[in-house]
Amino acid sequence: MKLKRDSFLAIVLEIIIVIIGITVAFWMSNWGDRRKEIGMGDEFVRTMINDLESDSAAFVYQIANIEENLERVEAFMEICRKKDFENDSIQWYVGNFMNRNNWLINSNTYEILKSGGKLDIITDFDVRSEISFFYRIRTYQTDRILEISQNFIDEHMDPYLTKNSDYFIAQIPNNKFVQELEFQNLLGRWRDLKEEKLDIYERTLEDINLLVPKLMDYLD
Repeated sequence: MKLKRDSFLAIVLEIIIVIIGITVAFWMSNWGDRRKEIGMGDEFVRTMINDLESDSAAFVYQIANIEENLERVEAFMEICRKKDFENDSIQWYVGNFMNRNNWLINSNTYEILKSGGKLDIITDFDVRSEISFFYRIRTYQTDRILEISQNFIDEHMDPYLTKNSDYFIAQIPNNKFVQELEFQNLLGRWRDLKEEKLDIYERTLEDINLLVPKLMDYLD
């Protein structure tokens, strides 16, 4: 009887040891997988930092370009307000006011994580939230202002300028179309879009300059 009891206890003990071994192996496997995911998350963050630094440099350039373009548009509008249509600078302004300044945020790294349901491999909740906010809001805003501006060009400005294409090929341009209220309204709308784009680009650059140090601290 004692032998049977000892055999039963030995079997139970073996089962317990096997269960513990399986549990430990499973835990170690999960721990290893999690460590790999965290390491992968760090690599994604490093790539994101590089993307943001490139975007930052681009936005600095774009902002300066837009500010310069706005100065030209304002000067052109002042000529129109003063009805100084014999001004020798008009031809130059007409040829330069349509400078187009566009930049789309490089959100590829974020989209890869998001679409794969892997954002949580960035383990800091606050950092993860700020990344999501930046790419959801700023990417939408920069994409949207570009779309609105392009629609305005395609539907209003280009057709108007095409209608007055003789101006651009004449040896002695006729400034009559510049005097038209339609053109001056289009010029005002172009100025407004530029100001809106400038505001979005400046806020985007400000957010990038705040986010990059936080991502670097996360890696440390």
